[in-house]
Amino acid sequence: MDDPGWPNWLATIVLVVGLCYLLAVFLRRVWLSSSGGLFDCGLRLQGARRWRLGLARYSGECFEWYLLWNVLPRPSRVFVRSECAVSGLRETDAAESQLGYAFSTILSLRVDDERPDSPVQEWDLALNEGSAMGLVSWLEAAPPGQGDYRRRR
Repeated sequence: MDDPGWPNWLATIVLVVGLCYLLAVFLRRVWLSSSGGLFDCGLRLQGARRWRLGLARYSGECFEWYLLWNVLPRPSRVFVRSECAVSGLRETDAAESQLGYAFSTILSLRVDDERPDSPVQEWDLALNEGSAMGLVSWLEAAPPGQGDYRRRR
């Protein structure tokens, strides 16, 4: 009777909460995959040291990026096609190849928001080669009248 049962209850609660979190992350990925092609994509603001691992997909005129371990169904970052231009494409270096995925290409994306008071942002996206070429093709395939992709460089 001297042995309190609270450590067992605490361990059980932590285990149940952890399993619920993993289930929510898994169900979110299944739901995101069901409504369009989903691929692995690392993201960082150019000049930052830390990469954020995530998932990305195309949705109409937007490129949506989702933080990998987030349970919320909304994208963490949305890039509008008419505001984006590729400013560089290169292979990963030794440090970047340690990201944990099969990332082989770093694509530099320039985002120029149409609002006059917002600054131009430069983002690095870590992708596999096929996904990088798909993103470049998607940007170049903008419908007529939405600005010229090459002019924004």
